[in-house]
Amino acid sequence: MLNRRRKVVVIIAGIGLMHLLSGSALAASILGDEWEKFFKEKVTISGFVENTTGLSISHGSRFFNTSNRFIMNRLTFQPEVNVEFADWAKLFVSWRLVKEPRYNAEAKSRRVAVSPKPVEPLDNTFYDEDSPKPWEAVLDLKPSDVLKIRLGRQFISWGETDGLRLLDVINPQDGTFAPPLAPNLFDLDETRIPSWGLRLTYTIRPVSNTNFEFVALPGFLDEAKQRVDEVLGSNDTADGRVRYGRWSSYPETRMPANLGGIGRLFANPVGVPVVIPSVTRDLPDAGDSWKIGARFTHTIGQLNFGLGYIWGYNPQGGDMVFKLKGLTGGGGVPTTAHISLINDRTSIFAGHFNYAIGDVAGIPVNTALRGEIAFYPSQPYNIADFPGRNCATGALTGLLAGPHCKRGLADSDAIVEKNTLRYAFGFDRTTLIPFLQEDPWRPFRLSFQLFQRVILGYEDGIRVFSTANKIPKISTVLTFRAGTGYFGDTILPDIFFAYDPQGYWAVNPAVSYAPARNERLKFTLTAAIYGGKDKFSFPGSLSEKDSIFLKMRYQF
Repeated sequence: MLNRRRKVVVIIAGIGLMHLLSGSALAASILGDEWEKFFKEKVTISGFVENTTGLSISHGSRFFNTSNRFIMNRLTFQPEVNVEFADWAKLFVSWRLVKEPRYNAEAKSRRVAVSPKPVEPLDNTFYDEDSPKPWEAVLDLKPSDVLKIRLGRQFISWGETDGLRLLDVINPQDGTFAPPLAPNLFDLDETRIPSWGLRLTYTIRPVSNTNFEFVALPGFLDEAKQRVDEVLGSNDTADGRVRYGRWSSYPETRMPANLGGIGRLFANPVGVPVVIPSVTRDLPDAGDSWKIGARFTHTIGQLNFGLGYIWGYNPQGGDMVFKLKGLTGGGGVPTTAHISLINDRTSIFAGHFNYAIGDVAGIPVNTALRGEIAFYPSQPYNIADFPGRNCATGALTGLLAGPHCKRGLADSDAIVEKNTLRYAFGFDRTTLIPFLQEDPWRPFRLSFQLFQRVILGYEDGIRVFSTANKIPKISTVLTFRAGTGYFGDTILPDIFFAYDPQGYWAVNPAVSYAPARNERLKFTLTAAIYGGKDKFSFPGSLSEKDSIFLKMRYQF
């Protein structure tokens, strides 16, 4: 604890010194006139302070009794420094300092719902961020008018979807502190984890905005847990440290112990738990964590499009699979299933477009169409046979389900690889709705998105391992977002809605207040509400974790 405090003190002291040196008198007295001029003209210090408080409003359950309990009190301080060495060389550095305690509701739920026992609470500093390492450290170089080089710890985003990501998979996401499908609370930019890397942009033809972009992220400069999505799983772990947090999948999705525990894939027909899962999270090794990508972009009139390729680990938490390493025990002794939760190295062929529509037949449409597409060759999925059988002999095991045995022992790790196509189409437009506005000329911003995933060469038995829920050949999610401003944009309502036609939904309403006399201050009252026909698929798995939040930010 003392070392953590020292880190924070050192960071704050360093930032304070830079701020003082940017003042003319002290800079002149300590460093001389030239340094005074440099700090005054070339160095800018900014950033924000933010506090987010959350309260659970769900009615609770026998597993997660969080009704009327605090589930978030997150204080963030993020100072940012911009240094302009020359027109062709600029430096940006930021630090993120976060203090957030663990919560009694979280600890109580872990003790009730999670096994093996006993379950220790999360460390009180689990959600904290106090590393002296910069959050971002970016050196921008422009050696010529057509070449840009960006070096350092940075964000690289090729996608523009809202609320859900499709091509935005170069940087991993932190899913430990933010509720999903709640862009009015923490959008994708705020939950993205920066990575050390190189980004080159070469302009082939300026008049048509024709560019070639190359990115390389070595991976070994990042912490192991930050090379892929950082998630709080809801499954048991072999090391006895159960990682279960407030936004983990609901305990009921794991199936009660008397129904076989993990995913029903190892439950016998009468529901007696005959298998004990022993699960480990396998993170990519430093030497295997390279990520390389390239894309070509071009503009023709109102159409901008691009084609790209990404090679490396797929960081997305939702695409991880459980790999069965083996079974031990049996013969009257409970069987132990040794299972690894893994990310897969993959190739992604990517494309995107944006097209602005003005007038059509003299009618002002003023709509922006956009789309993204990603092709994943040989993406892994968990697959199971019902009922379970011995892959070596073909004999029934007596279990309700078991590993897939279509090709004998080759499939006994419960994984099958399938080519997968993902795409998203959306439109954004502004429109006047006078009867809903105190200013009839203040427009509403409307956005609609369609996300789909198609599993090519689909086989029955492809399922979510944690719940044994069937994954359909074509998965669909629809999103809609609307927002506007009232009274000179001091009151800003916004609502985001996501719907899965299988019967699951999420809604994220918000209203923000930006005082007219202080543009640096903003208050946001928002909620994250989830529902569905059951708790066995996302986002229905969070249906009893509904919460409201108050977010206060001061920009300096």
